[in-house]
Amino acid sequence: MAILDIQGTKFSFSILAPKDEFWTTTKIKIENEYVHYENVNSDISMEEMENFVRCMHRLLAGAYGKEYSISFEKAGIAVDLYATTKEGKELSREERRKADCYMIFRVLLKASTTQQALGGVYSFIFHKEAIQSFATQLQAELQKVLENRSQDGGYLYAGVSPKGYRGCNYWYLDKTKSTKAGDYVWVRMGRHNTEQVVYVDDVRYFTEETAPYPPSVVKQVLRKATQEEKEQAEYEWSKER
Repeated sequence: MAILDIQGTKFSFSILAPKDEFWTTTKIKIENEYVHYENVNSDISMEEMENFVRCMHRLLAGAYGKEYSISFEKAGIAVDLYATTKEGKELSREERRKADCYMIFRVLLKASTTQQALGGVYSFIFHKEAIQSFATQLQAELQKVLENRSQDGGYLYAGVSPKGYRGCNYWYLDKTKSTKAGDYVWVRMGRHNTEQVVYVDDVRYFTEETAPYPPSVVKQVLRKATQEEKEQAEYEWSKER
């Protein structure tokens, strides 16, 4: 359960036992002096939920120079992600990583029995520290659900994050099928295909049909980092926090 206290309002977002392999079941609670709201919903797909968590991590990693929006229309949720700008000018990725960022999370209040709108929208503004906490808690809960899913498929994909971050899940094919979550590996990342050490958030087996990117065109893990390279990466990345 991801729980935050935002200016006196307790907000929680839970991923319950999934509806099936493809759809999540979520519960939102909003509590303060004036509002006591709770709603259970099964209209967000597993893929959409993974993308939401991934997008929050990518915002923290400086991936978005402009506003990025996500909408779960049937669930009545809309999310806007914003990077910091300076005098209206876009910052570099490195500058965005160090600067604040924020997320606006809007919930259309619905009746718990009929799913009809109650006629109001509750909005939360999360800044960098709150986004980090929310994304980390939700990622841990989602991971427990995903671990119980089928691991069928002949292709092992590694979800990785760049320097100093976790949960971004940029997917790379590992033909050796030896990569594990928590490893550090070498990949080519970014528009310039820069070779760099990245952290492995997650590994997952896919079929050719279910893979996030076709095996024939997706970038591949080059090799595992040595122990020395891993220790150096951990030391360098610790200075980013």
